[in-house]
Amino acid sequence: MGAIFGPIGYFFNLIIAYPIFNVLMLLDHLFGDFGLSIIILTVIIRLCLFPLTLKQLRSTKATQAIQPLMADVKKKYANDPQAQYRATQELYKEYNINPLSGCLPLFIQLPVLYGLYGAMNIVLRPSGGKLTLAAINDVIYPFLPKLSNLPDFNLRWFSFINPHWVLSLATPDKTFILPVLAGLATFAQLRMSQARNQKKAGGASDMMTNQMQIMSFIMPFVTFFFALSFPAGLALYWTTSTSNKVVDSDAEILPERSTRSNNQNNSSTRRRRPNSSSARRRGTTPRRNPSRS
Repeated sequence: MGAIFGPIGYFFNLIIAYPIFNVLMLLDHLFGDFGLSIIILTVIIRLCLFPLTLKQLRSTKATQAIQPLMADVKKKYANDPQAQYRATQELYKEYNINPLSGCLPLFIQLPVLYGLYGAMNIVLRPSGGKLTLAAINDVIYPFLPKLSNLPDFNLRWFSFINPHWVLSLATPDKTFILPVLAGLATFAQLRMSQARNQKKAGGASDMMTNQMQIMSFIMPFVTFFFALSFPAGLALYWTTSTSNKVVDSDAEILPERSTRSNNQNNSSTRRRRPNSSSARRRGTTPRRNPSRS
């Protein structure tokens, strides 16, 4: 149960990976199903991070909404980078947008998600090469129940289809079931993101859209081959986490659909707002009414 990257890695394990590991062992003690424990733990973490994810989605949506205004600023100050920067910052201030708010939640999520990966590595990929009961109990906190037996890593969810489809979450999946599911979840998440971005761009095709389209076909295969090399438990975690990302994306789309259904005539108003005459009078850095947001 050593550190990931020396003393710094051990400190990271101490504050993030070990707590997540203990929750995973507690869930396995309660439910007696290691696969179900991984799914429940992943959902709990995603729910805890959902406010940050929602903030990131809203910030991205607000930034995309003012893209026509930003295009006007870039065109007007094409030869003056400093004036372009000042006008862009004024635009962010007017519409109450923090450019870093979309990135900060992601940076907060990364240590937690990596900690989950490290926690499952403790039990699925032990550093000594062989998992022992003493090694697991050594990491479990004193106030939590100790294990009397090693966790049952066998996943029998697909045995009703084929009796031989009993997967070990501690070893790579030889049936290809979980790697295929991980690849399909990645494909669905990327395609949904691509469709949403194309819709917001009015169906226009640019270099970024083409790159995303290529990645939506490459990344599922990359995920599939990585899942073949890692223990099946990590593939199960990836599938659950990616599926939750699809649900998070729906959380951004649903309010927008509800707004359009109740205010169909406001769509043209929203499109005129970035192209209003006041937005085009930008001979100097504009001074806006702070009450407008």
